[in-house]
Amino acid sequence: MENDSLSVEQCRAGRSYLGWTQQQLAEAANVAASTIADFERGQRTPVANNVRAIRVALESHGIAFINGGVSYALSWTFKTEKRTGVFQATFHPESAVAVLEFAAIFGTVEPGKVAIKNPQRATPELKSALTDYVAKFGKVNPRLKAIASLLGGLSDDEYFLVLPASDFSTEEQLQQELVLQKLNNPELQTFESEHQEFFGALLKEYNTHVPNTVESGAIGHPVKADRVCRFCGGTKAKGARFDRVAHAVSASLGSHLKLHDECDVCNSYFGEKIEPTLLEVLNVARVFLGLTNRGKRPKVSLPGGTLSNDGELMIIESTALSSEESGALVANLGSGKPLRPQDVYRTLVKFALSVIPEVHLPDFAKTINWLRNNEHQDEPLPMVAAALVLLPPSPAASIVLHVRKSAASRLPHVLCEFRVGPYLYVYALPFSQRDSWDLVGFFDTPDFRKTFRHLAAVPSWSLQDYSSPHEIPLATRIRFEQRAGQVAATG
Repeated sequence: MENDSLSVEQCRAGRSYLGWTQQQLAEAANVAASTIADFERGQRTPVANNVRAIRVALESHGIAFINGGVSYALSWTFKTEKRTGVFQATFHPESAVAVLEFAAIFGTVEPGKVAIKNPQRATPELKSALTDYVAKFGKVNPRLKAIASLLGGLSDDEYFLVLPASDFSTEEQLQQELVLQKLNNPELQTFESEHQEFFGALLKEYNTHVPNTVESGAIGHPVKADRVCRFCGGTKAKGARFDRVAHAVSASLGSHLKLHDECDVCNSYFGEKIEPTLLEVLNVARVFLGLTNRGKRPKVSLPGGTLSNDGELMIIESTALSSEESGALVANLGSGKPLRPQDVYRTLVKFALSVIPEVHLPDFAKTINWLRNNEHQDEPLPMVAAALVLLPPSPAASIVLHVRKSAASRLPHVLCEFRVGPYLYVYALPFSQRDSWDLVGFFDTPDFRKTFRHLAAVPSWSLQDYSSPHEIPLATRIRFEQRAGQVAATG
């Protein structure tokens, strides 16, 4: 069964397993209650995005769709101080004994009741019992080997947690990490009160998602037959192809994170029409940082010269050098292709929609139309805030998403932090159906600055307008000046 399909019977059965009302399922899937009611009555089939959201909501709470039917799956999250692993066991009559044996390693099993102890310690006895279990049932569920490796790599008697779910808020995850940190490192000083003071309001209002762009990984469905393009809804059954490698964040910015759920047509569109605009804006930054793409360092050719990086230094070759009265040297490299400022914003939004958890996509149907189909170009867009921030170096661009928990608020539904080296861009995803206004001016509102205290603490922000859909030239000019025995460059 394709991952975007769901029958009326499966919807009813999955909801029944969980003991949910139609309203509870609607809230979990971020759809209207009438959508669930009409679907289960057979009056109408929801649009593809809503069907997908309903299915994801059920699956994230333990429902497994197997061979056209429905089963209930027990999920355990194993959280260590440094890593997290999720193990799921699906209940079938013939596998119930195996599930109970697994639970007995971490707790007690009584008729009609399974009790998991917390916190756990990785004792030699526990590791041995888990090794024996994997030898017995590892072929049935290959995920067991990953959990055995996770716990087997812990020091003897190191603390870890076994939790009955995997869908935790950022605030809950932080509390879990603090518990393990205190248990495993009682001699270390923690800064819980300071962290709460600085990030408490943010954790109360938002969940935070931080995808790993440095290491090789992928978002979405590995099996092509299960893929649904995030941007056009295309599937293999509908004729879409997923043969090309798509990146969630441009590979030209050093990212290794791939997106399975992006069809070849959308991949070509973004790679040829949209993303080059942001790369043009970041030419100096990515050459200066030496961000590699498939092992190759960037080289930029412009009418007035070239920019390159030899692995240690940024090399500027210019045919148009001039000096100022102050003694500063200026390299005028000229203008490349004209660009549309709105495409800079669209590229940033594309990166965010590539990594946002799938369950949130239905809220951004209008955003995706603006991004993919050039609709709503004349509607107002909020500014993008930019700043230079001294952060630890990274070999790839990174992105952080803050997703608001509450349905109604004047705070942006999704706020993004996109970073390339010291260059930090902060922006809201426009046109979310969970925003009640256009977000123009959100960055300077008191509620925003009170909630995002770590951003308000940055001393200097430049609010940049990327709303224009009309092409403009972009000139590259690099200025060198002598400062106390060193040369500083500004672009």
